[in-house]
Amino acid sequence: MKVLINGQLIEYKKEGEGKTILLLHGWGDSLATFDTLAAYIVKKGFTVVRFDFPGFGSSPTPSSTWGVTEYAQLTSELLAKLKIPALYAVVGHSFGGRVIIKSFAKHLLKTEKVVLIGAAGIKPSPSAKKQLFKVIAKAGKAATSVPGLRQLRNGLRKKLYSAAGSTDYLLAGDMQKIFLKTINEDLLPEVGSITAPSLLIWGQNDFETPVKDGAAMQQRIKDSRFVVIPDTGHFVFKDDFAVVTKELDLFL
Repeated sequence: MKVLINGQLIEYKKEGEGKTILLLHGWGDSLATFDTLAAYIVKKGFTVVRFDFPGFGSSPTPSSTWGVTEYAQLTSELLAKLKIPALYAVVGHSFGGRVIIKSFAKHLLKTEKVVLIGAAGIKPSPSAKKQLFKVIAKAGKAATSVPGLRQLRNGLRKKLYSAAGSTDYLLAGDMQKIFLKTINEDLLPEVGSITAPSLLIWGQNDFETPVKDGAAMQQRIKDSRFVVIPDTGHFVFKDDFAVVTKELDLFL
């Protein structure tokens, strides 16, 4: 289904009956990432709402350079449009976690419970490795500017940025400016604005949003519980669906 929010077309799904749980997907993903989880939650007697953030899935890219605040505002406006004044719970994975944090900081979201799954929002300090690859990337650009080697530039840049952990930027396409604006905002100071009881679920081998980020967030949310699931990565809810749903059952 589609809905128009201030000129922005949004693809969404609303399924089930009972108290409403909102699912917010991560960067480069879509509402479809929650297909299995949404079906499970609906069977537990809840209404599930999920949508494609602008620029992902079937929701068109914003016409301007959005930041996390704009995504939080849109989320609030979508809930109002769907006549959902309050939520029972909101679940955010990765970028969806950023939106939850900003939504609480801006008083845009009312919910009884919060679930953060591998949530993003903490700006990493530049590592020596990343600094090194920036130097290599510049050197590579200079090297491939030599006549006869220019065709190698794109392949070399892709390898360099991939090794430096910046493939999201290369894959962002026309979302690159939004991506840069998003990752350059450190939301750690705003995490404490989450006042609802919270469950934080992390994959032990999450290299996108490390476990230490989850621990730092948990320290700032007064009423919270932090669960680290062994042998799982950034998509922990797919890597070990049984354990994640068990934790959700206990919390919800």
